Amino acid sequence: MSLNEICLDVVSVLSLADDSSKWPGIDQMRSACLGWILLDIENISSIGEHLLTPREAARAMRMGSRRRRDFIAARVALKTLARQLDVVKENRPDREIETLGPDGVRPCIAESGVHCSVSHSARLVVAVAHRHPVGVDLEMVSEKATRIWSLFLSPGERDLVLQSGLSPERTAARAWTIKEAAAKALGLELFQAIKQVDVVRVGEEEGVMRYQKKTYPVRHAEGDGYVMSLITCDGR
Repeated sequence: MSLNEICLDVVSVLSLADDSSKWPGIDQMRSACLGWILLDIENISSIGEHLLTPREAARAMRMGSRRRRDFIAARVALKTLARQLDVVKENRPDREIETLGPDGVRPCIAESGVHCSVSHSARLVVAVAHRHPVGVDLEMVSEKATRIWSLFLSPGERDLVLQSGLSPERTAARAWTIKEAAAKALGLELFQAIKQVDVVRVGEEEGVMRYQKKTYPVRHAEGDGYVMSLITCDGR
């Protein structure tokens, strides 16, 4: 099965994101990117590893079944995004579209030089592309983040985010995705982002974070029980 055929199977998922009434904030998030795609992992779980490049296949072989499933879902999202952006020829086989960067860990889009980021949850995978470094994170809204937010937010940050006017679960999910997205956009390890990135404000569709005395806007979108946060290093 080709990626073009996969795309036909995920139209229903994409239409959820296209409906801004179901995903408030999704329009401004998508308009901020060169490319953006959201897929349901269950719709692509039957796709075999034949679409992987040799480097991707070698890495997948070292993973357990759950991690391999998520890894393949991320490859599908990035390869589909590469086709959406027309950075690969239409007849180029999926197994020749590279989505692993030189370090073998960070994502890339067909060695195009376009910046990208990818995130997955138990059910969904999102991939974005931008002219500048970008980070995206996707998390389910639950009580989990509120139980552990003392581990990733300073007392000062917690005081600020409690002023969001949102429920604790929705606030904590946004704060956590800011840290994750910032790590990807800034090229930090997550533990570095937790300590060095400050969550300044959390809102329904917009937030603010600070790194090394510079502030960056954050775009939030929420739908189907999930929160997504997007950070771009162009500062817009």
